[in-house]
Amino acid sequence: MPKIIDHKQRKIAILRQAFRLFARDGYQNTSLSHLAEACGISRPTLYLYFRDKEEIFTYAVKYYTDEMFSDYRDVASVQGPVLPQIRRIVADIVFKSWHNKDFITSLGDFIFQKRQEDRDFPEAIRRRTVKLDHLLRRMIREGIDSGELRVVPVDATAMQILDFIQAYLFKMAILNAADPGQTVSSLEAFLDGLARCTPAD
Repeated sequence: MPKIIDHKQRKIAILRQAFRLFARDGYQNTSLSHLAEACGISRPTLYLYFRDKEEIFTYAVKYYTDEMFSDYRDVASVQGPVLPQIRRIVADIVFKSWHNKDFITSLGDFIFQKRQEDRDFPEAIRRRTVKLDHLLRRMIREGIDSGELRVVPVDATAMQILDFIQAYLFKMAILNAADPGQTVSSLEAFLDGLARCTPAD
């Protein structure tokens, strides 16, 4: 009886192995032959899942962001105060990124390589993450309308939250000096400052 292969799980397993190699050896120095060998499959089998290294990143960005946004839609749909929901979302992004350090490190290297080639792959990332920006803006507006949050510039506030997260990802990918706990504490202090009534009032 032929072995049944779960192709989605195999694709994800290839992704994870790819990012381990990219993080260790660098994007340029990792070939598909190296990846196939590390995965224990032939190169022709690898081509059934990914045509090239760029497709690995395109699929990974879609996979990880779709997974996150599905979770965050569920969180944001819960009735009640929005501030705890925003705190939960940003903490989840920080810690999920930490647990996927190889991916983040590899993505930083990949983006650098694409810019060296004068190609704009980062725009594809921005298109995938614009949903998060819209979600944060909606939640901030809801908090202001309900009186839970102070009246603040919605777009600029959402951008500040995203800037915090992006700075953390940069430190992780480029400087290898990110501290998820410290980042979450800083984000929570910023978010607490948005509350209409603070302990200092």
